[in-house]
Amino acid sequence: MRVYRLGHQGFWFDEGNTALLVHFSPGKMLGLIPQTESTPPLYYAVAWVWARIFGYGETALRSLSALAGVAMIPVVYAAGAKLISRRAGIFAAAFATCSPLLIWYSQEARSYQLLAFLAAVSLLAFAYALGRPTTRSLTTWVIACALALATHYYAVLAVVPQAIWLLAVHRRRRAVQIAFGAVALCGLGLIPLAISQHGTGRSNWIEHAPFGRRLGQVAPQFAAGLDGPAHSALVPVAIAILVLALVLLGTRSEPTPRRGALLCGGLALAGLVLSLVLVAVGFDDLLTRNMLAIWTPAALLMAGGLAVPRARILGTVAAVALCGIGVATAAGVAFDRSYQRPDWRVVAAALGSRAPAGGRAILVQHYRDLLPLSLYMPGLRFWPGQASIPVRELDVVSFTSPPSAGFCWWGSACNLWPSRMQTSYPLAGFGPVARRHALQFTIVRLRSTTPGSLTPAAVARVLKSTSFRNDELLWQR
Repeated sequence: MRVYRLGHQGFWFDEGNTALLVHFSPGKMLGLIPQTESTPPLYYAVAWVWARIFGYGETALRSLSALAGVAMIPVVYAAGAKLISRRAGIFAAAFATCSPLLIWYSQEARSYQLLAFLAAVSLLAFAYALGRPTTRSLTTWVIACALALATHYYAVLAVVPQAIWLLAVHRRRRAVQIAFGAVALCGLGLIPLAISQHGTGRSNWIEHAPFGRRLGQVAPQFAAGLDGPAHSALVPVAIAILVLALVLLGTRSEPTPRRGALLCGGLALAGLVLSLVLVAVGFDDLLTRNMLAIWTPAALLMAGGLAVPRARILGTVAAVALCGIGVATAAGVAFDRSYQRPDWRVVAAALGSRAPAGGRAILVQHYRDLLPLSLYMPGLRFWPGQASIPVRELDVVSFTSPPSAGFCWWGSACNLWPSRMQTSYPLAGFGPVARRHALQFTIVRLRSTTPGSLTPAAVARVLKSTSFRNDELLWQR
């Protein structure tokens, strides 16, 4: 499910940043990360090596996340078997296999699935260290925590509760104290970079979205994914199954597996509380994808409830139903473009990746960036100020459907604002030659009828349905 149609969708904006960064030399890439990204550098370092082995295309770059997604499944099973029961481990592994949320991020060239995988590894190592804090188990836990923190700052949601719990249980053990200190140093060492990246404001868009809405999305999206066919009907069913799992855990579970499940629930809850603390102190990046560090303990809590022996049939039916919801949602996303990422490849295909003789200008309405279109159109660049440049062609690109809710970080409207294409663009010397619809985009092509130059001011004067300050004029030669 993670590999199927892995390259079917084009890179969207966030993935475009990854695809661009891995083309640079290691030194330049690491130098650009503090300015262009809001996460630590480990994922990009791994992706840099990965791209040079497997390539830079959609399938090649995303295969790193797909591998992390597949590798996460046996880790989830092992953690469940260690902390709760083998049956709970099987259920949790099934949830991980069929989770539409994990499948989505297993098919995205970003750090989120690697975060989820490493957080699951840290939980498994924590389970062994908690039962028997040997040098080997503690070293494994420290390494897993360090790698998770170096992948994404929100790994603290998994690492901090584990560290505190481990220290509380084994506070007199010198080895545990050293391991705790090592993990703390790893986290503290990232603080200067985190503050620097926070200061760039690249993730400020998150805090401007309604906090209650973002918080309320976490549980439904953990259970039933981001979106899909019949999503509004399937989400209540998924939530009802989660409630059933908690009821069964509280009323039908045996003491030992119940303790393990409640420990997982406590770790997930502590991670959620820690995210609220971060919001309170001014670091409001609370978003479901950043919360993937606590997906595994949350799934184990649910699996512990549905796997109780005293409600075997009911629990199994509920678990199968939850997996069925996940598979149906993931399949719906795979086959319906309206649930997939914006595919800028169709724009490049409609225009032609190479500029015509004499060069072209491209006006993208309600969108102010080169990426990801520049990945598919070599030589594309921002218009140099107010310069007058001779061009043979002007192409106008608008995003027309589906409607955006105004806050979207997934799906075909992600990072896009709908705009209305004008009936005409009466630029002196240019005449319309084609109008084309490609997925959610509309492209109008104008050709120069007489030799001449184009300026941003001239383009701005003819705009009626948009304002030039919200659009971007690009140049390709």
